[in-house]
Amino acid sequence: MTSPQKQLIGTRGLLSWGTLRFAHPALADLHLPYFDIVADAPGPKLAIIAGMHPNEVDAMEAALRLKAHFAEHLLKGSVSIIPVLNMPGLFEHAEFVCPIDGKNMNFLAPGDPAGSFSQVLVHSVLHEWAAHAEVFIDLHGGDLREEVARFVMCQMTGNAEFDQRTRALAHQFDADSIVEFASDQTSNRGRATNELPWLGRHAVMAEGGANGVLDPGCIEFHFQGVANIGRYLGLTDDQAPAARRRNNVVVSNFGKVEAPISGRLYLEVAAGDRVAAGQRLGRLQDIYGDPQGELLAPHAGLILMVVNHPIVNQGEWLISLAPLPG
Repeated sequence: MTSPQKQLIGTRGLLSWGTLRFAHPALADLHLPYFDIVADAPGPKLAIIAGMHPNEVDAMEAALRLKAHFAEHLLKGSVSIIPVLNMPGLFEHAEFVCPIDGKNMNFLAPGDPAGSFSQVLVHSVLHEWAAHAEVFIDLHGGDLREEVARFVMCQMTGNAEFDQRTRALAHQFDADSIVEFASDQTSNRGRATNELPWLGRHAVMAEGGANGVLDPGCIEFHFQGVANIGRYLGLTDDQAPAARRRNNVVVSNFGKVEAPISGRLYLEVAAGDRVAAGQRLGRLQDIYGDPQGELLAPHAGLILMVVNHPIVNQGEWLISLAPLPG
């Protein structure tokens, strides 16, 4: 499944990298970059992916920095990293989807070996490449037309012991918010972080970034969160970071605020803002510049994501709004 090209002995772990290949005929032309870091002592496996959406550059940059971090600090176990999953879309700057089949991989878990390219790829990554991972981490954040708060998602199952460990993993990130999806939620499914727990596997997904631009703070958010997970699992010997600065507000889900018309949107809020029920989120105009009403908050909550391009399509997902607890 892999063809290692180079190896380097780090301070602690053996780092190898090369091209990841899959046997499925639908993926015959796919060449994925990968890194493996293996310690001398046995232990858990950590699997990390980034670049499912190839403009989310902060997550991909963090993945590159993590390979050096684990090569230096890994005491036991192994870490496998795919820094760019959506290689077909990378140099096309594809927004959200894989250009081969036009699908958004983020909502295709657990995948389908009988499906289209993206469905097969998601299935192969989750059930072959990461099959034996103790924890699966999916790094995201900030495509070309969006601003995303620094938040983390994880899925609750109703199994108290399992959920407590998943919750502890998610809280290793210094986040604006932690979305602990309730066990009975059905409106936000299809992500690896939603589906793997139902198969008995721990998974977390981190979001943070904006507009396909490198942001040092967001890179550090992703990097340090994963580094903390490595330390929490007992894989590394690195020192704990400085005190946390964010609120880690826990919410149980979030909903969509969609564009009611096609036209111009003049946003008045940003990712991370708290809003009241009925608060104006932005003004709407048609393509001639004539007023067409206001975009209002359907309930009080915390804004996790906004599409910040002023030209919007009717029905487009513009804002992710999480109801606040209490």
